[in-house]
Amino acid sequence: MPGQESGIKVYGEQRGCALADYDHDGRVDVVVTQNAGPTRLYHNTGAKPGLRIRLQGPPQNPFGIGATIRLISGAGMGPAREIHAGSGYWSQDAPTQVLGYGDKPSSVWVRWPGGMVSTNAVPDGGREVTLAYPRP
Repeated sequence: MPGQESGIKVYGEQRGCALADYDHDGRVDVVVTQNAGPTRLYHNTGAKPGLRIRLQGPPQNPFGIGATIRLISGAGMGPAREIHAGSGYWSQDAPTQVLGYGDKPSSVWVRWPGGMVSTNAVPDGGREVTLAYPRP
């Protein structure tokens, strides 16, 4: 996508890129590193804030790496997002995910590593939820 459309123009030799909500405002920001150049943080101010989702996995996987999350609303289930580790050359996206939505979400569906599934309610007016690994 051209920089004129994305709003991101980085000239030089890029080395890594990571996505995270650095200021916890519910919008995904971008950081780009460059070889022999400055690191650039692109603060997202234009997007509609989404729901921040933080997973608390079991002790051997505290961030729930490998889990899949989806929002559930009156329109059904939204797109799936996987929590992953490592996203490029010496880069890693944040494990806290920001999911956008049209209809207000009623709950969050999680398929944890190993296959266990949980569904958790989203509180009214909630901007962030922390979901713990269900104990069998």
